[in-house]
Amino acid sequence: MARDLQNRFAHLVRIGQVINSSLVLDEVLSRVLDSLVDVTGAERGAILLLDDRGDLVVRAARSLDHNTITADSFLTSRNLLREVARTGVPRLITDAGSDVTFGQFASVLLHHLQSIICVPLKVRDDVRGVLYVDHRVDVGAFTEDDLDLLDAFAGQASIAIENARMFQALAEQERQRKELEIARSIQMSLMPSHMPTPTGFALAAACVPAYQVGGDFYDALVADDGQITLFLGDVSGKGVPAALLMGMVRTLLRSEIERSSSLAETVSHCNRVLYDDFTNTNMFATLMLGRLDPAARTLTYVNCGHCESLLWRDASKEIETLSGDGLPLGILDEFDTTEYTVELGPGDIVVTYSDGYSEAKAPDGDRFGVPRISDALQESVNFAASSVLEHINQAVDRFAYPEPQSDDETMIVVQALR
Repeated sequence: MARDLQNRFAHLVRIGQVINSSLVLDEVLSRVLDSLVDVTGAERGAILLLDDRGDLVVRAARSLDHNTITADSFLTSRNLLREVARTGVPRLITDAGSDVTFGQFASVLLHHLQSIICVPLKVRDDVRGVLYVDHRVDVGAFTEDDLDLLDAFAGQASIAIENARMFQALAEQERQRKELEIARSIQMSLMPSHMPTPTGFALAAACVPAYQVGGDFYDALVADDGQITLFLGDVSGKGVPAALLMGMVRTLLRSEIERSSSLAETVSHCNRVLYDDFTNTNMFATLMLGRLDPAARTLTYVNCGHCESLLWRDASKEIETLSGDGLPLGILDEFDTTEYTVELGPGDIVVTYSDGYSEAKAPDGDRFGVPRISDALQESVNFAASSVLEHINQAVDRFAYPEPQSDDETMIVVQALR
């Protein structure tokens, strides 16, 4: 008997080497199950793992002849399985007719089971699932030695399964990371690689998503007459959902800009289309849309619920805000908005930004706010347009450090040259 037990534990060591030779979860589960049935001589064996909701799910089930048993056809006492998973205590039933009392595991008798072993799969005392074997014919098919052996086997199997699960999770994270990198590359390609260079003006712009992808966007379209249409928008939300809608809004805007006679008409047409698409998402998009006329030195704009642009007046050395009366796109099916026009004198600077700047948060919870954006603008009014943008970015970074960026940060700078 001692010799037989020694041989079985030697077999257990060899099994451990086999089941730990793969990091593919399905392969590990298959090898564990084959070994489980072989080492116990059970008629059936199964591995059940806890899902995210804490329910036991059959991940693999097999008969002695290694035929696969589907999860639907694997029938046994769910109460027994749950008890072992809940308590973490192994359970041995050697004679179902005498061990199963008071109907606690009535389904054991219902399914004509005679002998059962069920042991927990633990990782650092946390139960992750159970190993199960049974015998339908033989009373006393399993002994206390079998229980000890299976409990030891479960320790090795738990490590192998957990390693495979971690590897699978890391592989999935890497796959998602690569997909997000591609999505980010595509999203960035939707924005201008460089800004136009109209006579008498300098333009600069940048978008830094808080995550791999985001809902902020900007663009610059040059018309045949030299006028430049600029827009900066922000789709509510973050991550992939916002990025998908951002691409749709940008495409729609570009189309409407080309065929509409005015900025107000452009946003009205866009809003009607977006309202139907946004209704089921509870999302919306804010937008600052402007048309720069370099010859007339004017900027005509509409503001649809977006942050008010800042206008540095070089002559007065003061900062004005470019207010608007439009609602965000996608909230109402119809709305009207007003176009406003400002003249830009030499040295004037218009800064349009997303709320990632004003809402940037310091470690103490303080927000960067519009006054600090104004201060950073005023400090950089003698810089080139690109340096104005960089100076404001650095001011935000210093203020928020070491807090991570929590929202997309997008900015367009329009500078009237002296």
